[in-house]
Amino acid sequence: MMRLLLLPGRVTLTQRSTRWPSGVATFASLPSQDWRQVVADFRRKAGNDEAELVSEDAANAVFVCAANNRIREALDIIYKAEMRGVQTPLKSHVQVCCAMARKNQKDRALEAMKTLHERFGAEFQQTSALHWGVYDPLLSVFKAQGDWRSTHTAIGQMNELGITPSLRSFRVLMLTAAKARRKDSLLSTVAFVKEKFPEVWTDVRTLTAICQAFVQIGEPERAMKIYQKIDAEWLQQNGNTVLYNQLLLAAIRSSDAAPKPTKNGNRRNVQKHIPMGIQAATRIFGQLQAAQNASADDFTFATYMLGLEKRDRWDQVVELFNTMLDTQTRNKKSSKSEPQKPLINALACSTMIRALHKLSETHEFKQSDPESQKEGLKAPRKSSKKLSPQQEKFKKDVVVVLKQLFTVDLTSIGHASTLIDTLDEFKLFTPARKIFQRMLDEDVIKETPWRQKDGFEIDLHTFSRGVAKCAVVSAFEEIRASQSGTSEASLPGNAPLENLRVITGVGNRSQEFLKPVLKQEISELLSKSCRPPLWPSTHPTNPGVLVVTRNRLRNWIEKGGVIRYF
Repeated sequence: MMRLLLLPGRVTLTQRSTRWPSGVATFASLPSQDWRQVVADFRRKAGNDEAELVSEDAANAVFVCAANNRIREALDIIYKAEMRGVQTPLKSHVQVCCAMARKNQKDRALEAMKTLHERFGAEFQQTSALHWGVYDPLLSVFKAQGDWRSTHTAIGQMNELGITPSLRSFRVLMLTAAKARRKDSLLSTVAFVKEKFPEVWTDVRTLTAICQAFVQIGEPERAMKIYQKIDAEWLQQNGNTVLYNQLLLAAIRSSDAAPKPTKNGNRRNVQKHIPMGIQAATRIFGQLQAAQNASADDFTFATYMLGLEKRDRWDQVVELFNTMLDTQTRNKKSSKSEPQKPLINALACSTMIRALHKLSETHEFKQSDPESQKEGLKAPRKSSKKLSPQQEKFKKDVVVVLKQLFTVDLTSIGHASTLIDTLDEFKLFTPARKIFQRMLDEDVIKETPWRQKDGFEIDLHTFSRGVAKCAVVSAFEEIRASQSGTSEASLPGNAPLENLRVITGVGNRSQEFLKPVLKQEISELLSKSCRPPLWPSTHPTNPGVLVVTRNRLRNWIEKGGVIRYF
């Protein structure tokens, strides 16, 4: 169990004032500068005794070097400035410490902080007391790295130096401990924060961090206990979107089941009145819609929708999607400045398509004759070109969803892959290919080694089923488009045709170990959906590789080959 860190004394949140800007945020927003040129200019100026050298010159040069993790050059600038009698400000020294931490020299960075405390003395203490900002940039680095040990060491060092650790320090410790799956450390830190900072129940960021940490370690029920203790009126007036989203996520991931009886037959009192599961999620979503300083975003809707999908509440999924569509339309009309981020994202579209198909299947099953229902089979429908009203509505609803695909954000390759897999599952091949093409155009799939050897090797190891199919179709169409004319060894003006290899893997990452899914899928795609068929064969020494011979590939190109994936 982690030793609790004792604070020199309780400090109220109202004593906090403006903090130094975060080191991570500052460096991320830094315009790209050539650190070599900056260092050369500074050395030239420092070496000229007639040139005036001020503290700001050294601070700017150190800032650029630290942003580029050039520790040696930054320290050299500080040394040369001191040789000219110019003292570099404390903030510049802290930036160097952050660069050390980013280069995995964390012990050195923390030791340097001790040295700074000795060197700057009163200024170090005063800055820490007023802003709690001396350690904040360093803590931001530890948070980005998920390093709970260094965060814990830094808080201990603050205590040794007589500096009151800020509440933010403990927020970082909670989040990093959760990321490292240090459950004992997280629980002891949360208990300590509750005891030492009674005002934590009205601090939005701390409540958010606690709930986020509990969800991350797989303890959403603990986050729901936090939700129960939060004053509903305060939450409505002060809660922001991030806090509501974490509470909603905790509710979705908690169990819908009632508390289990204990050995004596009584239910656990501690969970008796705590809302759980989808019931709590519905309540939180309703509170968010009535909140004064929060509004539902794409994460809110997608999280709630996935929770409904998990519980097969398809009617509610459709209703929620309609709410999203109305809200998004209303936001577009009311937004007069920059366009807002769409509320409907890739996950929401994927879930909605699945819901529409599930509802359509249910309706068709209910319309079948009683004998078929008893056998669990659908009754064969009479062949008719005219669609039923239900089928017409289903078709129109799908079209509405597909129209949203032009604007959904594809930044997350995981979300985009889920969408393509769903489109592939329900045979919406053309939209799937358009999404894949957008992923290529927008560099979502960056320069990865999925196509090598002049395009004659396709590596599908990192792709899901739907993305892999789209990748194969895209690669073959590109090869066909790039070739023209005929030749004995190759098509003129292009790379020589070779045996094309499709690496599908042997199933190490499959849901069932060593039972590959992609190999069978791609083999059927190239055999049954190709005209003329390409008939891939298994590599003689590597069962995870399919091979399309050069002769079959040339024959396919010469005959205007096509893959019917549309």
